[in-house]
Amino acid sequence: MFKITWRNLVFLCVVAIPNTCFTFGILYIINSIVAGRNVLFAAYQAPVFFLLVVLSFGLNVFLQRKIIAFTFHSIYRNEMKIFHCLQRTSLQQLEKIGPERIYSIVEDVRLFVFFPNVITTTISSTLSLFIGIVYYFVLSAYSALIVVALIGLIGLIYKLARKSIFSKVMLLRSLNDVYFKVVDDMIRGFKELKMSSVKSDNLFNDFLGENRAHVRDVETTVGNRYSVMNLFNQYGLYLLIGVILFVLPLFKLLEPTEVISFVVILLFILGPLSNLLNTQNFFVKVRVANKRITAFMEELEVIQLAADNDGIKEPLEIMETLRFEGVSYQHVDEQTEASFVLGPLDFTIRKGETIFVIGGNGSGKSTFINCLTGLYQPSAGNIYLNGKKICNNDARYKDQISAIFTDNHLFSRNYDSYSLSGNKAYEHLLKLMKLDKVVADDDDASARRKFSKGQSKRMAMVFALLDEKPFMVLDEWAADQDPYFRRYFYEEMLPMLKAAGKTIIAVTHDDAYFKHADRILKFDYGTIVKDIRPREKEIEAASLWEL
Repeated sequence: MFKITWRNLVFLCVVAIPNTCFTFGILYIINSIVAGRNVLFAAYQAPVFFLLVVLSFGLNVFLQRKIIAFTFHSIYRNEMKIFHCLQRTSLQQLEKIGPERIYSIVEDVRLFVFFPNVITTTISSTLSLFIGIVYYFVLSAYSALIVVALIGLIGLIYKLARKSIFSKVMLLRSLNDVYFKVVDDMIRGFKELKMSSVKSDNLFNDFLGENRAHVRDVETTVGNRYSVMNLFNQYGLYLLIGVILFVLPLFKLLEPTEVISFVVILLFILGPLSNLLNTQNFFVKVRVANKRITAFMEELEVIQLAADNDGIKEPLEIMETLRFEGVSYQHVDEQTEASFVLGPLDFTIRKGETIFVIGGNGSGKSTFINCLTGLYQPSAGNIYLNGKKICNNDARYKDQISAIFTDNHLFSRNYDSYSLSGNKAYEHLLKLMKLDKVVADDDDASARRKFSKGQSKRMAMVFALLDEKPFMVLDEWAADQDPYFRRYFYEEMLPMLKAAGKTIIAVTHDDAYFKHADRILKFDYGTIVKDIRPREKEIEAASLWEL
């Protein structure tokens, strides 16, 4: 996604042309003095020389500052564009992409941090090489053609060798994507690995070890090729010196005085030529990174759900009823080609209801919660708020819902609009959740520390209640609580939230507390098989688990 426009090229030319003249003047003075020839402005050669050096230095500083500003602006723009696309992307798309690929792309973008130094070196070296070649033609056209042809041959061989490395560098980036996945498994599944030596050994030897061994072999191959290319670059230049010193004078193409000039010029362009060849390694990596970033951005831009908001446009009303009408969602696993279908669902949620969602593993509870909260877009059917159709990607709809998911995440910073410092509601909720002794003060860092699972869920409840949203979705919130807090949640908190006018959807397995629900929705094979109001009649908890 890093592009150089015609405007950038014109700017480079405007700066490069005078700088080329200054550099040519510097080379002309050096070569004339070494060869014993008179300089056109012999009386002023010293001040002119130093003036040209200062002017060339000043132009290069100006150019480098512009390139640095352009590069870091481009990095900023692309980083923000990536995260803006991620912000607008659906949960389905994010799950498909995977976190490890996002980390890898962010790493690709950061590669361009080194771009200013490399591009400045490239421009400066290109100008110096161009000046040297022009000067060669001024001294001897035939000899210049031979030298330029040899330089071109070295460059061509270098380019072909570099092209063969491109695919290897692409492979390395793909292997690193896999590597991040395995490392993520190792960290997130640490307890499971500790409980299974077979699983741990297989991950370490067959996956991590195999991946690192493959990377080692490919990087060794790439390193060897780069090494040979660099040596070829170095010894190719020695051959050039040999041709100038021995071959060209042998065929009477150069006079002895011209040999000195040719060698001086070659020594002048030796560094720039080496720089140009060596920077090709960086440009290979940049090409690979840019290709991956472009592909990633194109993939993200395929789905821009936020731009397709065809639901109601006026401000959303506070929920009185939320109706699911023929809502279904189909999930297809692209690797196994297996599919799961939720729905069709037809039911209504009313303001102030406390609804328990139950069902076995794989029954569709989590998919239902994702559809309810607008994280999944239904494959068919519609959701109506107070009789008006809404879109699942409508941010105004999501802004009415506080959700605590099974894998809840406590953010490292306060991204909300309220402050915790001196917040009386926050202090009250900490006491309510029995966290006032754990979170000792109202400093934001105290609220972002490491908690146990139960404490983490209670802290998430504090933040959810501070949001003051009318709709709460709690995905197995009580599962990680001790018996005291589990009972406290069902017998005191839920009635308190209901009295405050909250509409509550709680996924639960705690059948001992089913009596505290206004309704119980049981899911099985993606459909609601039971919709019961326990307060209207006495029911046996065990009967709810029967079809």
